[in-house]
Amino acid sequence: MKAPLFEFPSYQYEIKDWEFKKKGLLSRINKSKFIRTEFQTFETDRQTCGKSYVRYMEEFLEPELSEFCEEAQVTCSVSDAWGVKYQKGDHQTVHNHRGWGFSGILYVEYDPKVHTPTMFVAPWQEPRSDTTSLAYPGNVKEGTVFIAPSWALHFVHPNQTRKQRTVVVFDLLPELPEHQSI
Repeated sequence: MKAPLFEFPSYQYEIKDWEFKKKGLLSRINKSKFIRTEFQTFETDRQTCGKSYVRYMEEFLEPELSEFCEEAQVTCSVSDAWGVKYQKGDHQTVHNHRGWGFSGILYVEYDPKVHTPTMFVAPWQEPRSDTTSLAYPGNVKEGTVFIAPSWALHFVHPNQTRKQRTVVVFDLLPELPEHQSI
């Protein structure tokens, strides 16, 4: 009988009233300054100030974040958020966000016919073949929020089209019990 010792917890939600919320979010995102550095293969506002959309996003994500906290049995809050725009050829290399907590991806401008979702790397080798397993969230569309552990390695394949792919990424830090410290 199968007796798993570990699991890879991940959560996926669809934003209610997405078309309305998307318009407000995009109008705010487009006021942000997106840059590309020599070390980045994408445009982001992570290093710039004035991300006026973060509070707006937190407010409209409240129902989904509450559902996540209940399902994950955790109390947490958004500790950081930033936008990423992928033009043709842009991609993201394998990385993680930190050793604890959760990270989320909100797909803002995303066409499932031409874009690929974020790809996750299994944290262990496949025992029968000694290969690395890759997986991505299913049924991703605009307004999808995907949340996984912050330690999870992930990447984005190169954008193969001129159609921009835009996401907002955020980190969720759990509140630790009073007697526990990092």
